[in-house]
Amino acid sequence: MLGRIIFGIIGIPVGIVMMVYAHKIVDNFTGSIGFAERYFGGGGTYTFIRFSGALIAIISMLIMFGIAGFIYDSIVTTLSGIAGQ
Repeated sequence: MLGRIIFGIIGIPVGIVMMVYAHKIVDNFTGSIGFAERYFGGGGTYTFIRFSGALIAIISMLIMFGIAGFIYDSIVTTLSGIAGQ
């Protein structure tokens, strides 16, 4: 329980910072990412960094509130066929 809360407290701000400071992250740390430029078009690296930040923040919230475990269990039981028994 405490681990999930700590993970959320760390993960949500990290994701938000990635979204807000995408230009500084790309300019100072990563540089251009080839596949992001190819699939997202011009400026695709900035879009990829923002998308990654949003994904990190959302997943951190799901883990923090315990929803991720419920979703994971639902997917696993459905795919394994246990739900039908």
